[in-house]
Amino acid sequence: QAACEARGCIWCATDTANAPWCFFPEDSPYGYSLGGKRERTANGWRVTLNKRQALSLFGDDVSPVILEVEFQTKDRLRFRLYDPNRHRFEVPLKISSPGVTADEANYDVEF
Repeated sequence: QAACEARGCIWCATDTANAPWCFFPEDSPYGYSLGGKRERTANGWRVTLNKRQALSLFGDDVSPVILEVEFQTKDRLRFRLYDPNRHRFEVPLKISSPGVTADEANYDVEF
């Protein structure tokens, strides 16, 4: 807990399985924020994410990053993060998608 809070994170113990106990607050200087408007795609959403500050936890950060969210089935959501300015390796995994709508899905997506 002390190490978590020393980084400026929030510590919140929980009984929920697999939930993180240590996480960044919404106003953290780390991470990414939405840049611009959400764009509706045929099967979901596309948004641009911009690095919040020059501060880096891991180094060699990419900014901007594109987040694509695809409603694949009622119980499966696919998200893809990629660099729009430089081609990088992606695992060549083909997953067929019937492309359900957000109204049919058993989950919610919030930005």
